[in-house]
Amino acid sequence: MSELRAGWQQHELGEVVTHKKGFAFKSHRYLEAGVRIIRISDTTRDSINNEHSVFLDENEAENFKQYRLNENDIVLSTVGSRPHLLDSMVGKVILVPKSAAGSLLNQNLVKMIPKESKITNRYLYEILKNRRFITYLSALVRGNANQVSISLSDIFNFQLVLPPIPEQKKIAQILSTWDQAITATERLLENSRQRKKGLMQQLLTGKKRLPGFEGEWKELRLKELLSEEKTRNKDRSIGRVLSVTNHSGFVLPENQFSKRVASDDVSNYRVVRKGQYGYNPSRLNVGSFARLDAFDEGLLSPMYVVFSVDETRLHNDYFLNWMKSNEAKQRIKGSTQGSVRDSVGFDALCSFPFRIPPLDEQKNISAVLVTADKEIQVIQIRRDQLKQEKKALMQQLLTGKRRVQVEAP
Repeated sequence: MSELRAGWQQHELGEVVTHKKGFAFKSHRYLEAGVRIIRISDTTRDSINNEHSVFLDENEAENFKQYRLNENDIVLSTVGSRPHLLDSMVGKVILVPKSAAGSLLNQNLVKMIPKESKITNRYLYEILKNRRFITYLSALVRGNANQVSISLSDIFNFQLVLPPIPEQKKIAQILSTWDQAITATERLLENSRQRKKGLMQQLLTGKKRLPGFEGEWKELRLKELLSEEKTRNKDRSIGRVLSVTNHSGFVLPENQFSKRVASDDVSNYRVVRKGQYGYNPSRLNVGSFARLDAFDEGLLSPMYVVFSVDETRLHNDYFLNWMKSNEAKQRIKGSTQGSVRDSVGFDALCSFPFRIPPLDEQKNISAVLVTADKEIQVIQIRRDQLKQEKKALMQQLLTGKRRVQVEAP
């Protein structure tokens, strides 16, 4: 800990907060309506997700009212699914939104309660969201690759320095201004994504035609348009091993997992080249599918499928957008129903029905969707810039390197 600024005091986190653990609600109690239960699976790194809610009977919930959450309560997770904290659920911190007020707190989540004479609620939230706290926790996680956890005693041993309450309030107010700008930008981003989603629903199904295009679309199976690529790295001429994720497409595993996860011998790995597609058959249902655009070539584990499209009949961008559409997701879901594993091999993918417009219409539809993507990317860049600006400001304000003016009472 660096030298203390005038008026600042050093503490352990446990000296300035109390806490309330969540209750271990049993899954057989879950209902589709009633009082909501907030679980780790209902949360993201920054917020509460409304897509996976479960509920408890309203009368029974009265017996657990001590576990109810209020708006702006701070919730921290002590268990996660990955050992790398920057991606994991463990150690994440959420400020409860108004929409989740009144919900019940499930196990492996802890409500962090500030001692108001020591630290304000908002300042505590900023401390727990700070990279220094995340870095501290990353050295303490316990468990294997599938389940990691942090003890409360370790969390409460975290060392921090605190300015007087008036200065805390001023700092939190300044950082809140950045939060408002980030939230507004994320709202614009979501609106742009929804607009693109609407365009896809209209244009990729033929419900809406672009000016100058008419006539029937052809109906066929994808096997007429796709070709599996079976080249292996027999001569070991390629060393770049890639993975496919559901959020970032093709990635270098060492960037995603902080280590190389490939075998020492990659001679049997599949070769994938720019413009070709790759996916893991057992993860296609969660969106782990991508086209290689960032590299000229790379390698994928033998378990992956690699294929290309017949670009004389199927525009590459058109197909990429179709694979992100609701129709494609329903085809994928339908192909796994009744099977032992949620696996979609290349033969199953090729069996999907597909309605295809003429190539010129495909190109024009793709151009509209690419324009929508560019709009989304511009907003994403602005949002990321705001987050970086706030992060840099936090490093200055939360350490006292940069002081704020506090008006006299």
